[in-house]
Amino acid sequence: MAKKPISQKRAEREKQENLTLQRVFNVFLLGIAAECYLFVVYRNYVMGTAASLLVWYNILRWAAIAGVVALVGGAATAYVKRNQPKLRIAMTLVSVVGLFLAVSGWVMMRFFDQGVTTMCILVPVLTLLGLVYFLFQHECFLSTVAMAGSFFAVWVCSSGLESSWRVPVMIGAVAAIVILAVLAALVRQAQKSEGKLRGIRVLSAECDYRVVYAVLAICIVAIAAALVVPMISYYLLWVLGILLFAEMVYYTTKLM
Repeated sequence: MAKKPISQKRAEREKQENLTLQRVFNVFLLGIAAECYLFVVYRNYVMGTAASLLVWYNILRWAAIAGVVALVGGAATAYVKRNQPKLRIAMTLVSVVGLFLAVSGWVMMRFFDQGVTTMCILVPVLTLLGLVYFLFQHECFLSTVAMAGSFFAVWVCSSGLESSWRVPVMIGAVAAIVILAVLAALVRQAQKSEGKLRGIRVLSAECDYRVVYAVLAICIVAIAAALVVPMISYYLLWVLGILLFAEMVYYTTKLM
């Protein structure tokens, strides 16, 4: 097979870089739009008058219903029209917006001010994870999700184990440990196939599996420790935060 000329390789690389930048820009815009929507809800639903609270409760209810319709319709259309790239991308976007409206509407109606605050925190976190997915290696995304999820689990254990939510928190923490163990097993399976699962590349060919295993192990130990001794959760949060920063620095240097 003849090798591609340097000019063609450069053009393909520039095309891929432009596509990545476009995806990053779209994720960033979606995150800003979602956060602005949540701030409006907070201003009128949580901080507003009794009349505005009732109005926005109905708005959130109908938005949640519309979100479910958009999620189902968009996902179904994207699957049926998967051979038409532009329509598939548009319908995928519709389903993502629908998922956000459905989930955020239910959370804010169910938990009121705490639900709105949670969504205001969750949206920037998900936006950053989206940026990590498109800008960094897949193993970086996996490690970041595991570390961020463990940070959240430890934080919930720090206060939830001493409240009326003790049983649900314990079940959630155990489920998180099981999920991390399953991820470790999948990583092991991908390692045997040079970063592929069922023929699909999920980790880069240059992946340092020792780092991925270490991250997953630390996450499992941190959640288990917070579950057994909730009083050390504060220190575990500091440890996980520092390790998350170190992990991002490590993968950033690998891109250079």
